[in-house]
Amino acid sequence: MTHRRAQTLLAVASALILAGCASAPALSEEDAAALDTLAQVAGPTSGVDASAITSTECWLPSGHLIEDESLDGTTWKVLCRVHYTDKSGDRYQDTTCIGDFAAQPMLDHCYRWAHYDFAPEFGDFPAVKAG
Repeated sequence: MTHRRAQTLLAVASALILAGCASAPALSEEDAAALDTLAQVAGPTSGVDASAITSTECWLPSGHLIEDESLDGTTWKVLCRVHYTDKSGDRYQDTTCIGDFAAQPMLDHCYRWAHYDFAPEFGDFPAVKAG
């Protein structure tokens, strides 16, 4: 690769990165507070060792308000993905979190989200027959 072509590719990549950063929306104070809380709560309350967590990413709470007439319009439900490492390497755990912008604390617990496809029984919790 020629030096000139490498410089061109670097310039294009830099422009794309800067454009991506410039287009990221500013977070509202409510979303920033919710995301700070989610970073502290999502992993540990869904079964991930806090010392193993490397990062947490979540849906934007203000974009996922629960539409229910019995609620005041400040309650949200998001999915978070908690990234962590263990002896097998990089891993993640998905979790469901329900919070309320108007509550203090905004949320105190998230729920581990597990798939049961192709599993004849719940492997992580005892089941009780319904009906």
